[in-house]
Amino acid sequence: MAFEMHLAGRPLPPPPPVLDAAAISALLGQLQAGPMQERCYAAHTLASLLEAEEAKYKALVGDPHTSPSLRNHYKIGKLLNAIKDEEELYDAVVDQWVSARSATLEQQVAGLRLLLACLDCWLFQYPLTEEALVEKLGHWAVGGLDKAAVLGDEPPSTLQGLLEEARQTYAMGLLAIALANEEYGDEVVQTPMVPACCSYLQRAVMKHRPVAPAAAQAAGGSTGVAAVTSSSTSGGTAGEQQQQQQQAAESPLPPMLVAAAAAQPEGFPD
Repeated sequence: MAFEMHLAGRPLPPPPPVLDAAAISALLGQLQAGPMQERCYAAHTLASLLEAEEAKYKALVGDPHTSPSLRNHYKIGKLLNAIKDEEELYDAVVDQWVSARSATLEQQVAGLRLLLACLDCWLFQYPLTEEALVEKLGHWAVGGLDKAAVLGDEPPSTLQGLLEEARQTYAMGLLAIALANEEYGDEVVQTPMVPACCSYLQRAVMKHRPVAPAAAQAAGGSTGVAAVTSSSTSGGTAGEQQQQQQQAAESPLPPMLVAAAAAQPEGFPD
Protein backbone atom coordinates (compact mmCIF):
# COMPACT_ATOMS: atom_id res chain seq x y z
CA MET A 1 0.00 0.00 0.00
CA ALA A 2 1.22 3.48 -0.81
CA PHE A 3 -0.01 4.86 2.51
CA GLU A 4 -0.72 3.55 5.98
CA MET A 5 -4.38 3.13 6.92
CA HIS A 6 -5.90 3.21 10.38
CA LEU A 7 -9.35 2.15 11.56
CA ALA A 8 -9.55 5.28 13.67
CA GLY A 9 -8.41 7.52 10.82
CA ARG A 10 -5.00 8.15 12.41
CA PRO A 11 -2.71 6.38 14.89
CA LEU A 12 -4.13 6.01 18.37
CA PRO A 13 -2.43 7.93 21.21
CA PRO A 14 -0.27 6.14 23.78
CA PRO A 15 -2.08 5.07 26.97
CA PRO A 16 -2.24 7.81 29.62
CA PRO A 17 0.65 7.54 32.10
CA VAL A 18 -1.88 7.43 34.95
CA LEU A 19 -5.24 5.81 34.24
CA ASP A 20 -7.19 7.52 37.01
CA ALA A 21 -10.77 8.77 37.23
CA ALA A 22 -9.86 12.10 35.62
CA ALA A 23 -8.26 10.43 32.59
CA ILE A 24 -11.22 8.08 32.14
CA SER A 25 -13.72 10.94 32.52
CA ALA A 26 -11.87 12.99 29.90
CA LEU A 27 -11.99 10.12 27.43
CA LEU A 28 -15.70 9.54 28.01
CA GLY A 29 -16.29 13.26 27.52
CA GLN A 30 -14.62 13.10 24.10
CA LEU A 31 -16.95 10.25 23.22
CA GLN A 32 -20.06 12.31 23.97
CA ALA A 33 -19.42 15.63 22.23
CA GLY A 34 -17.67 17.11 19.24
CA PRO A 35 -17.42 16.18 15.55
CA MET A 36 -18.39 12.58 14.81
CA GLN A 37 -14.93 11.78 13.49
CA GLU A 38 -13.41 12.76 16.83
CA ARG A 39 -16.05 10.80 18.74
CA CYS A 40 -15.26 7.68 16.71
CA TYR A 41 -11.57 8.27 17.41
CA ALA A 42 -12.34 8.44 21.14
CA ALA A 43 -14.30 5.17 20.91
CA HIS A 44 -11.34 3.42 19.29
CA THR A 45 -9.02 4.88 21.92
CA LEU A 46 -11.24 3.67 24.76
CA ALA A 47 -11.68 0.25 23.15
CA SER A 48 -7.92 -0.14 22.71
CA LEU A 49 -7.41 0.64 26.41
CA LEU A 50 -10.02 -1.95 27.36
CA GLU A 51 -8.39 -4.55 25.09
CA ALA A 52 -4.92 -3.88 26.50
CA GLU A 53 -5.99 -3.90 30.16
CA GLU A 54 -8.09 -7.05 29.73
CA ALA A 55 -5.11 -8.78 28.11
CA LYS A 56 -2.94 -7.82 31.10
CA TYR A 57 -5.63 -9.06 33.48
CA LYS A 58 -5.90 -12.41 31.65
CA ALA A 59 -2.14 -12.83 31.77
CA LEU A 60 -2.25 -12.41 35.56
CA VAL A 61 -5.27 -14.49 36.54
CA GLY A 62 -5.77 -16.97 33.70
CA ASP A 63 -9.47 -17.49 33.03
CA PRO A 64 -10.95 -14.03 33.71
CA HIS A 65 -14.50 -15.34 34.13
CA THR A 66 -13.91 -17.65 37.09
CA SER A 67 -14.14 -14.69 39.46
CA PRO A 68 -15.54 -11.67 37.58
CA SER A 69 -15.64 -9.41 40.65
CA LEU A 70 -11.85 -9.65 40.88
CA ARG A 71 -11.60 -7.26 37.92
CA ASN A 72 -12.75 -4.41 40.14
CA HIS A 73 -9.32 -4.39 41.79
CA TYR A 74 -7.53 -3.76 38.47
CA LYS A 75 -7.50 -0.99 35.86
CA ILE A 76 -9.83 -2.95 33.59
CA GLY A 77 -12.44 -2.89 36.36
CA LYS A 78 -12.15 0.88 36.76
CA LEU A 79 -12.67 1.36 33.03
CA LEU A 80 -15.68 -0.95 32.87
CA ASN A 81 -17.32 0.57 35.94
CA ALA A 82 -16.90 4.06 34.50
CA ILE A 83 -18.64 2.95 31.30
CA LYS A 84 -21.46 1.34 33.29
CA ASP A 85 -21.96 4.60 35.15
CA GLU A 86 -22.47 6.32 31.79
CA GLU A 87 -25.48 4.21 30.84
CA GLU A 88 -26.96 6.85 28.53
CA LEU A 89 -23.70 7.10 26.61
CA TYR A 90 -23.48 3.32 26.22
CA ASP A 91 -27.09 3.18 25.00
CA ALA A 92 -26.41 5.99 22.53
CA VAL A 93 -23.51 4.06 21.00
CA VAL A 94 -25.77 1.02 20.61
CA ASP A 95 -28.75 2.92 19.19
CA GLN A 96 -27.06 5.55 17.03
CA TRP A 97 -23.79 3.89 15.97
CA VAL A 98 -24.71 0.22 15.62
CA SER A 99 -28.47 -0.23 15.33
CA ALA A 100 -29.40 2.90 13.36
CA ARG A 101 -29.71 2.57 9.59
CA SER A 102 -28.25 6.05 9.19
CA ALA A 103 -24.99 5.12 10.94
CA THR A 104 -21.89 5.38 8.80
CA LEU A 105 -19.45 2.52 8.34
CA GLU A 106 -16.95 4.39 10.54
CA GLN A 107 -19.54 4.67 13.33
CA GLN A 108 -20.46 1.00 13.03
CA VAL A 109 -16.84 -0.14 13.29
CA ALA A 110 -16.05 2.13 16.25
CA GLY A 111 -19.26 1.16 18.03
CA LEU A 112 -18.83 -2.57 17.45
CA ARG A 113 -15.23 -2.48 18.62
CA LEU A 114 -16.19 -0.69 21.83
CA LEU A 115 -19.11 -3.06 22.48
CA LEU A 116 -16.91 -6.12 21.92
CA ALA A 117 -14.24 -4.77 24.26
CA CYS A 118 -16.91 -4.39 26.97
CA LEU A 119 -18.87 -7.57 26.36
CA ASP A 120 -15.75 -9.69 26.17
CA CYS A 121 -15.63 -8.96 29.91
CA TRP A 122 -19.34 -8.77 30.73
CA LEU A 123 -20.41 -11.64 28.41
CA PHE A 124 -24.08 -12.05 27.49
CA GLN A 125 -26.14 -8.97 28.33
CA TYR A 126 -27.65 -5.90 26.65
CA PRO A 127 -27.57 -5.19 23.74
CA LEU A 128 -27.16 -8.87 22.83
CA THR A 129 -30.59 -9.42 24.37
CA GLU A 130 -32.07 -7.53 21.42
CA GLU A 131 -33.01 -10.05 18.72
CA ALA A 132 -32.99 -7.47 15.93
CA LEU A 133 -29.41 -6.48 16.76
CA VAL A 134 -28.26 -10.10 16.85
CA GLU A 135 -29.79 -10.62 13.40
CA LYS A 136 -27.84 -7.61 12.13
CA LEU A 137 -24.65 -8.99 13.65
CA GLY A 138 -25.27 -12.26 11.85
CA HIS A 139 -25.69 -10.45 8.54
CA TRP A 140 -22.45 -8.53 8.99
CA ALA A 141 -20.53 -11.56 10.25
CA VAL A 142 -21.54 -14.12 7.63
CA GLY A 143 -22.18 -11.93 4.59
CA GLY A 144 -19.37 -12.57 2.11
CA LEU A 145 -17.65 -14.98 4.50
CA ASP A 146 -16.88 -17.37 1.64
CA LYS A 147 -14.55 -14.72 0.21
CA ALA A 148 -13.34 -13.22 3.49
CA ALA A 149 -9.62 -13.01 4.14
CA VAL A 150 -7.93 -15.49 6.45
CA LEU A 151 -4.79 -15.05 8.54
CA GLY A 152 -1.83 -14.45 6.25
CA ASP A 153 -3.78 -12.95 3.33
CA GLU A 154 -2.88 -9.55 1.96
CA PRO A 155 -4.60 -6.71 3.85
CA PRO A 156 -7.29 -4.65 2.09
CA SER A 157 -5.90 -2.04 -0.27
CA THR A 158 -8.57 0.59 0.49
CA LEU A 159 -9.91 2.16 3.66
CA GLN A 160 -13.42 1.01 2.70
CA GLY A 161 -12.21 -2.58 2.49
CA LEU A 162 -10.36 -2.28 5.79
CA LEU A 163 -13.45 -0.94 7.56
CA GLU A 164 -15.71 -3.63 6.09
CA GLU A 165 -13.28 -6.34 7.18
CA ALA A 166 -13.14 -4.83 10.67
CA ARG A 167 -16.94 -4.66 10.88
CA GLN A 168 -17.18 -8.33 9.95
CA THR A 169 -14.54 -9.28 12.52
CA TYR A 170 -16.07 -7.36 15.42
CA ALA A 171 -19.57 -8.55 14.51
CA MET A 172 -18.35 -12.14 14.51
CA GLY A 173 -16.88 -11.68 17.99
CA LEU A 174 -20.12 -10.23 19.35
CA LEU A 175 -22.14 -12.95 17.63
CA ALA A 176 -20.01 -15.62 19.29
CA ILE A 177 -20.87 -14.14 22.70
CA ALA A 178 -24.56 -13.94 21.80
CA LEU A 179 -24.68 -17.58 20.69
CA ALA A 180 -23.52 -18.66 24.14
CA ASN A 181 -27.15 -17.99 25.04
CA GLU A 182 -29.02 -21.27 24.64
CA GLU A 183 -32.08 -19.69 23.04
CA TYR A 184 -30.06 -18.08 20.25
CA GLY A 185 -27.80 -21.08 19.86
CA ASP A 186 -30.65 -23.52 19.34
CA GLU A 187 -32.08 -21.35 16.57
CA VAL A 188 -28.82 -20.68 14.77
CA VAL A 189 -27.82 -24.33 14.34
CA GLN A 190 -30.80 -24.68 11.98
CA THR A 191 -29.65 -21.81 9.74
CA PRO A 192 -26.92 -21.60 7.05
CA MET A 193 -24.82 -19.54 9.47
CA VAL A 194 -23.09 -22.52 11.10
CA PRO A 195 -22.05 -24.23 7.82
CA ALA A 196 -20.74 -20.88 6.55
CA CYS A 197 -18.61 -20.37 9.66
CA CYS A 198 -17.35 -23.96 9.58
CA SER A 199 -16.40 -23.61 5.92
CA TYR A 200 -14.46 -20.43 6.70
CA LEU A 201 -12.61 -22.08 9.60
CA GLN A 202 -11.76 -25.08 7.44
CA ARG A 203 -10.35 -22.76 4.77
CA ALA A 204 -8.27 -20.93 7.39
CA VAL A 205 -6.94 -24.19 8.83
CA MET A 206 -6.07 -25.65 5.46
CA LYS A 207 -4.18 -22.51 4.45
CA HIS A 208 -1.81 -22.95 7.40
CA ARG A 209 -1.76 -26.73 7.50
CA PRO A 210 1.71 -27.95 8.55
CA VAL A 211 3.64 -29.67 5.76
CA ALA A 212 3.94 -33.39 6.43
CA PRO A 213 7.52 -34.67 6.88
CA ALA A 214 9.05 -36.03 3.67
CA ALA A 215 8.50 -39.72 3.15
CA ALA A 216 11.44 -41.99 3.87
CA GLN A 217 13.59 -42.54 0.80
CA ALA A 218 12.79 -45.86 -0.84
CA ALA A 219 16.33 -46.41 -2.12
CA GLY A 220 18.05 -49.40 -0.58
CA GLY A 221 15.15 -51.81 -1.04
CA SER A 222 14.10 -54.36 1.50
CA THR A 223 17.67 -54.87 2.69
CA GLY A 224 17.88 -51.25 3.77
CA VAL A 225 14.51 -51.44 5.50
CA ALA A 226 15.50 -54.59 7.36
CA ALA A 227 18.69 -52.93 8.54
CA VAL A 228 16.80 -50.18 10.38
CA THR A 229 17.16 -50.84 14.09
CA SER A 230 14.74 -49.97 16.83
CA SER A 231 17.03 -47.18 18.00
CA SER A 232 17.04 -45.50 14.63
CA THR A 233 13.26 -45.85 14.43
CA SER A 234 12.81 -44.12 17.75
CA GLY A 235 15.27 -41.45 16.64
CA GLY A 236 13.22 -40.85 13.51
CA THR A 237 10.06 -40.59 15.55
CA ALA A 238 11.69 -38.06 17.85
CA GLY A 239 12.87 -36.11 14.83
CA GLU A 240 9.37 -36.00 13.38
CA GLN A 241 7.96 -34.84 16.70
CA GLN A 242 10.60 -32.11 16.90
CA GLN A 243 9.76 -30.98 13.38
CA GLN A 244 6.03 -30.88 14.18
CA GLN A 245 6.70 -28.87 17.34
CA GLN A 246 8.80 -26.40 15.35
CA GLN A 247 6.04 -26.06 12.76
CA ALA A 248 3.48 -25.47 15.49
CA ALA A 249 5.67 -22.78 17.08
CA GLU A 250 6.10 -20.99 13.77
CA SER A 251 2.44 -21.24 12.75
CA PRO A 252 0.27 -18.12 13.21
CA LEU A 253 -2.68 -20.37 14.09
CA PRO A 254 -3.64 -21.32 17.67
CA PRO A 255 -2.12 -24.69 18.77
CA MET A 256 -5.54 -26.37 18.75
CA LEU A 257 -6.08 -25.51 15.08
CA VAL A 258 -2.53 -26.57 14.21
CA ALA A 259 -3.20 -29.95 15.80
CA ALA A 260 -6.49 -30.25 13.95
CA ALA A 261 -4.81 -29.52 10.65
CA ALA A 262 -2.00 -31.99 11.30
CA ALA A 263 -4.48 -34.74 12.18
CA GLN A 264 -5.89 -34.70 8.62
CA PRO A 265 -9.48 -35.47 9.66
CA GLU A 266 -11.76 -37.23 7.21
CA GLY A 267 -13.37 -34.80 4.81
CA PHE A 268 -10.39 -32.42 4.62
CA PRO A 269 -8.93 -32.55 1.09
CA ASP A 270 -5.22 -33.13 0.71
